[in-house]
Formats: sequence, C-alpha cells, structure tokens
Amino acid sequence: MFRSRKPTADGLAYGKVETLIGEGTQIKGSIQSTGVVRVDGFLEGSIDHNGDLIIGPKGRLQATVKAKGLAMAGEIRGDVEVEGKLELLPGAHLQGDVRCGHLVIHEGARFHGRSVMSSPDQADSQSSTRTAGD
Repeated sequence: MFRSRKPTADGLAYGKVETLIGEGTQIKGSIQSTGVVRVDGFLEGSIDHNGDLIIGPKGRLQATVKAKGLAMAGEIRGDVEVEGKLELLPGAHLQGDVRCGHLVIHEGARFHGRSVMSSPDQADSQSSTRTAGD
C-alpha cells in the first residue's frame, strides 16, 4: 500500500529544464546561466548559475560550482557554493568543500570534503571579506 520511492534526478520537481548539457557533450571553460540547467555531459572549469542546477546520473563536473539550488545524482570534483538546498541523491559523488543553506545526503550518496551551512547573508559577508591570498 505504501511504497517508499527513492529520489532520482529524473523525478526532481525543479520546473522546466531550460538548458541541457547532454550526454556525450564536453565543455571546458566558464558558464554563466539562469533558469533551470541540467548537466548529463562533462564540464571542466566553472559554473556560476543563478537558478536551479541538476546534475544527472551521467553528469560529471570538474569545476567550481555556484548555484541557487543544486540536486545531483552524478559527480562533482570541486568546491560548491549553493544559496539554498544542496541535495545529493543516491549514486551521487561530491568531492570538495561545500557551503550551502541546507544539505541533504541520501542513502547511497558519497561526500568527501568539508561542509559549512549558512544563510545567504553570512555567505555574502564572508565572501566579501576574503582576500586574494585566501
């Protein structure tokens, strides 16, 4: 009668995906974007995203990531800063330091790094006081 459903990257309710980096696509460089973006390919560099970011099960990032919200089932190697919720779904692998407002790690996800949970106001004040040597 009651079934427990495991969350998946395909079942996320983030609205209409406006940008898709599809499987088999490789990007090296910096991306600045808005809206809902889904990555099923490979990205090396950085992404500065003013919206929700979805990393599908086959998505791979070697990047510094900034986003308003992030749900991932793939892999990120790099530091991550999320204003709202960071959700690691089953099968996700995150290797890097995290700063976020809310962190959810599901069974079967792996996280290697440090995490700091803070409000957006704290993140803004701390990032503005950093110097180039930090």
